[in-house]
Amino acid sequence: MFARPLLALLCWLLLASPIAAPAALAPALWVARDGDTTIWLFGTVHQLRAGTPWLTGPVAKAFAESDVLTLEIAPVTPEAVTQALVAVTPVKPAPLPPELDRRLRKRAHELGFPAQAFDATDPWFAATTLAAQPLARAGYSPAPAPETLLARLADRSGTAIEPLETLDGQLGIFAALPQPAQRAMLTRVLDDPDPVPTMDRIVAAWGRGDVTALDRLLANDMDAAGPAVRGALLDRRNAAWARTIGKWTRQPGTRFVAVGAGHLAGPDSVQARLQAMGVEVQRVQ
Repeated sequence: MFARPLLALLCWLLLASPIAAPAALAPALWVARDGDTTIWLFGTVHQLRAGTPWLTGPVAKAFAESDVLTLEIAPVTPEAVTQALVAVTPVKPAPLPPELDRRLRKRAHELGFPAQAFDATDPWFAATTLAAQPLARAGYSPAPAPETLLARLADRSGTAIEPLETLDGQLGIFAALPQPAQRAMLTRVLDDPDPVPTMDRIVAAWGRGDVTALDRLLANDMDAAGPAVRGALLDRRNAAWARTIGKWTRQPGTRFVAVGAGHLAGPDSVQARLQAMGVEVQRVQ
């Protein structure tokens, strides 16, 4: 089979440059092995700046040797995202408290959105959209992020891609959050007009494999959002994913699982839940 060497070469070519490049990063990587089964666990950040060299060393080797790439969701088209958003958009959103509505309109105007941009949406959508805009202006994008690059390489090499969740399911988690929790998310975003420094710190901690610092940074956001958000976005999903991965340990093959780094940090991480199930997980980078 020539697909694996070709994939490794593609990884190298995508990172190689005659121009002086930043030093290669070393994000954390774990592995669970059981007989003829190998499952790699790799934490991602969903947006990066272009030219961030993370796919090197053990991570590149583990991915190149894998038969299956597992992502949170399968790659989707912009049209599919639009359709999924329409499906979860409420017929008549609950009105925001006047002061929160005023602050939302002010921030939306500052970022160049139309005055009524978020009148027909729930607070979670306004929060995530407003948080993403400054990051995009600072050069952050999904294009160089792990999920996008890994999916592109897997598609070229013929490596199977299997999702843990569906796009509809992920958006449904946000849409099902209680209104107070959604408003807390929006308030948190409005209280932090410049999320770029925090994102820079998250990427730096991720890039050097500092899981403790990463957990601390991400936990701040979760704690501010409240237990309902943490339970829906992190805890219940970690438990479900650990059960699924536990079943895979009884199937032969090599699988590369790439999910948001927050799911692989802290005492309730996917790895901790796997360990509690009797699945031994070792950190290799």
